[in-house]
Amino acid sequence: LLLEYLKSSFYADALAHAGLTGELHDFAEVAGAHEREHVQAIKKALGSHARPEPRFRFGRASRDPKRFQSTAVALEDLAVAAYNAQAANLTKDALAAAIKIVSVEARHAAWIRSIAGEEPAPTAADPGKDVAAVTSQLKKLNIR
Repeated sequence: LLLEYLKSSFYADALAHAGLTGELHDFAEVAGAHEREHVQAIKKALGSHARPEPRFRFGRASRDPKRFQSTAVALEDLAVAAYNAQAANLTKDALAAAIKIVSVEARHAAWIRSIAGEEPAPTAADPGKDVAAVTSQLKKLNIR
């Protein structure tokens, strides 16, 4: 849920402040709408266990198209890795819900990678990243 909150907020902030145009703007609009839907789906699944949405600071990552692009690539790749890492920890019902979301996250990752001129699917299988690795990556991106 935290990562979905973060990405939803990131896309909204970039649309408001980064001067995105063309396909980059289209990506932010579509992916941002999906992330908002993901937030709602996860909150519904978690019920009273859902955490409140925190405030985020994205620094320059949501103020410049090039920085937005590179950060979006990192965040979408990170989302896929985070979902993959948690799959074994989920109940059957939670896994069924997560699979629906991670497939869309993978499409986001491929789309933004293509926009950035990067290989959309650089490996045959995506590894997982645990909470510590995800948190470390977010710190490297200077997202708080």
